[in-house]
Amino acid sequence: MRILVHLNSLELGGTQINAVDFAVASREHGVTSVLVGDRAGLPGSPNLLDYAAERGVSVRAYEPAPGMRGHSAQLSAFVEELGIDLIHVYGMWGAARPVYWGPARWGRTPWVQTVYEMSVAPVVLRHMPLIVGTGYLLEEQADRPGGTVLISPPVDLVRDAPASPGVPDLRAMAALGGGPLVVIVSRLDSRMKARSIGIAIEAMRTVGESGATLVVVGAGDAEADLRARARDVNGSLGRDAVRMLGAMSDPRAAYAAADVVLGMGGSAARALAFGKPLVVQGEAGWSRVFDRASADGLARSSYWSPDEVADPVGDLAVSVAALLADPARRADLGRFGREFAITRFGLPAMAERLCDVYRGAMSSYAAGAWLADLPREGRRLAEKVGRAVARPEPTGVQAA
Repeated sequence: MRILVHLNSLELGGTQINAVDFAVASREHGVTSVLVGDRAGLPGSPNLLDYAAERGVSVRAYEPAPGMRGHSAQLSAFVEELGIDLIHVYGMWGAARPVYWGPARWGRTPWVQTVYEMSVAPVVLRHMPLIVGTGYLLEEQADRPGGTVLISPPVDLVRDAPASPGVPDLRAMAALGGGPLVVIVSRLDSRMKARSIGIAIEAMRTVGESGATLVVVGAGDAEADLRARARDVNGSLGRDAVRMLGAMSDPRAAYAAADVVLGMGGSAARALAFGKPLVVQGEAGWSRVFDRASADGLARSSYWSPDEVADPVGDLAVSVAALLADPARRADLGRFGREFAITRFGLPAMAERLCDVYRGAMSSYAAGAWLADLPREGRRLAEKVGRAVARPEPTGVQAA
């Protein structure tokens, strides 16, 4: 089976890394994955292409043809050229509609879609198989005619493991010294990520007094602002208590060096795989220690929350300081987290589930499923045309 996997981005992000890891693990099930992605906005190195190369996976970066018709025809040509049996689209935007109107038209090529975001937008069609990564989305989408499957964002439990061979010593690489390390591995994006990272930086005004260092690994559009915050905190403490290390194509050294990890989503899951105590951060300031009481609830929400709290900086500082002061509890939580990872989101099990979805889609998605979504798409196109017709002419331009 040959799968065209359309990535949502070529940046180093959790969903994109998941797609590469799935491509590797699916080979054992007779699946060949051909990865493609929009080269627009492709960041400098390191990026997803670097990570994919390290894993032995090639990614074709292409420039989408302009307009829906052009992009649809382009993707249809990819399917013909590459001998594709099924298309897997990541993300709610970008390639989903061109796939529907192009290679999937009239059900010619089956397709599936993965939404690893925290909600499913109304634009997502309803009659192709949908993959989600959180328990509550599975419940919300239970009535979809095309079916919904829960596949947790996977972690390679061999590569991402305590004492994994070949992982460099981050303390020596970055001259971090011997004090406790609190680690964040994340895109530094203004959307969803920056607020929680900024809260962690501010919490170091208190936590940093113990000699701990916050290490932030990642890059993104909020990087300049977060670096400025880090400089301010470092100035107030009189030392580099916050270290911004930039992006790493292989961040295993950061996880391995951590005494405590702060994170959400896939990064939180990798922390558990490394056997590290974890504090889950939500995008609006909420935080919670991952322990036996909170584990199932945090897993259900994919280690994330939209909740606001009265004192996000203070709450996080208290949780982190308590963990740093209790080595025995850190060790216990690390062991529990690793055991949880093995049973809940190991890459081999998740890849097998994904390949089952592929096989099911090959037999279930046909012309009837495509036609069932046509009225929904027709209404959307009509609304788009109506907006274009109603748009006023620019000031100062006269009709011919």
